[in-house]
Amino acid sequence: MRLGAWLAYQYCKKNGFVMDTKWLEDFLSLTKTGSFSRSSQERNVTQPAFSRRIRALENWLGVALFDRRTYPAALTPAGQIFRQSAENILDELNQSRALFRETLLNRRSDLHIAAASTLNFHFIPQWLRSLEAETGRLTTHVVTRNFHDMVDQLVQGEIDLVLQYAHADVPILFETRQFDQFTLASDPMVLVSGVDPKNGQALYDPSRGDGVSIPYMGYSSDGYFAEVEKLVFEQNAAAKVGFTRLNESPTSEVLKYMAMETGALALVPESCARSEISQGQLRVVGGEAWSTPLSVHIYRTHSGTRPLVAKVWDALSQTGQI
Repeated sequence: MRLGAWLAYQYCKKNGFVMDTKWLEDFLSLTKTGSFSRSSQERNVTQPAFSRRIRALENWLGVALFDRRTYPAALTPAGQIFRQSAENILDELNQSRALFRETLLNRRSDLHIAAASTLNFHFIPQWLRSLEAETGRLTTHVVTRNFHDMVDQLVQGEIDLVLQYAHADVPILFETRQFDQFTLASDPMVLVSGVDPKNGQALYDPSRGDGVSIPYMGYSSDGYFAEVEKLVFEQNAAAKVGFTRLNESPTSEVLKYMAMETGALALVPESCARSEISQGQLRVVGGEAWSTPLSVHIYRTHSGTRPLVAKVWDALSQTGQI
C-alpha cells in the first residue's frame, strides 16, 4: 500500500470511515441470492447483522445499492455500477494475498507436518530419519490437529504433509482429485490387556470365555478410531463376551495408559503399545479375531507444492515407500 493511501486509510479508520471488506463479500452474496435470509445463512451471520452490514456499506458509499421494495432484492443503478468495482477489489486482494503467501511459503525452510498424535509419538521420528539419507537433515514442525483442520490447513498451504491412519473399510474423506496419497506402512490395530503383576499374564482375554464382564477403554465418537473400533466389535458380534466401558478418549496413547493402570482392555495400533508389550506391561489378547489391519497414509496437495515437499516426495520414491 502506498504511503498516501496508507495515511488516508489511517485517517478514515480513526474517524470511523473505514469500509470492512466483509461488506463487499456480503454485497456480492446478496446480488446472487436476492434474499437477505439466504445470504445471511451463506455468510454465517444472523439476518439482522447481515442487514446492518449491507446498510453500513450503503452509508459508507452514500447511495442505496438495493431496491428493498422488490423480491428478490434488486440492484439499484448505483448497485449495478458498484458490483464490478466490488468484484475487482476482492479479486485483487485475493490475488495479492495468494502471491504473498506463496512467496512466504517458498521462503520457509522447515517442513510442516500434521498427524494423529500416535503417529507423532511412534512413527514420524523414525520415518523422518529414514528419509534423511536422500533429503539431508530435515527441520520439521510437527503438530496434531483434528481431521478437518488438517485438511483445511493442507489446502491453504499452512501444512505441507498430512499423515493419518486408514482402514480399508472405514474410508477417510479426502478428495482424491485434490491430493496425492500413498501408503507408508502397515500398523495393525490390536487388543491389549493389562497384566497380573504376580504372573505377568493378561488379566482379561475375550477368547477365554471367562463369563465375566470385561472392563474396556474405548474411543470417543470425535475420533477416527471410533469407526474402526465399531467395525472390530461388529466382526465379533457372535462372541458371547460382555464389556463394561469404563472411559473414553479419541487418543490411543491415553487409552493405552488407562489400560495399563486399570488392567482393562483397549484397542490400539500395534506401534503404540510395542514398547509396553515387549516389556511385559501389556499383552496382546483375543487373537486375529480382535485384530484389524491399519495403514499409515501420507497426503499432499496436487498444486502449490513447495520444493522441499517435492524433495521429500522424491525421497519416498527412492526409498521404495512410493
